[in-house]
Amino acid sequence: MITNRVADPDVVSLLGTGRYVLLRSFRRDGTGVDTPVFFALEGSSLLFRTKVGPKSRRMAADPRVELQRCNFRGHPRGDSGFLTGRAKILSGAEAQHGDDLLRARFGWRYNLLPLVKVPGVASVHTDLSLKEKLHRARQREVWSDSVIVRVDLDRPSTTARGSAVR
Repeated sequence: MITNRVADPDVVSLLGTGRYVLLRSFRRDGTGVDTPVFFALEGSSLLFRTKVGPKSRRMAADPRVELQRCNFRGHPRGDSGFLTGRAKILSGAEAQHGDDLLRARFGWRYNLLPLVKVPGVASVHTDLSLKEKLHRARQREVWSDSVIVRVDLDRPSTTARGSAVR
């Protein structure tokens, strides 16, 4: 269960204070698929929202994930390497708590950015009607076609090349 704890300083030092991480989830054949996601930290866990689809299905089938600092387009920042962890799709009160933490961190951007087209970014809900976009922009619950994911980070973490992340 997620508790209302502040972010672990060691995790903050590894991921930085940016808004995005590059999430690598794995296909059945073991190949990685990279996607930038905006996140919130709580304790030594990372939380993010994603649309129900291939990414959530990959994490349900194989919870192993890797994370790396990046910008909003998914370009890695610095030489941070990858952190490893295990993803869990949350439900019920845990999902709502994670959604509330994300909303608190990102404010108005949390519900608005997935609804608008941003050059160079794959926005996931741009095909909705204006009426539905306005409804979602004000919504305080987890969207019905989205899930909240918690990643419990492993320590010590290693990069894909095997050197320790500092």
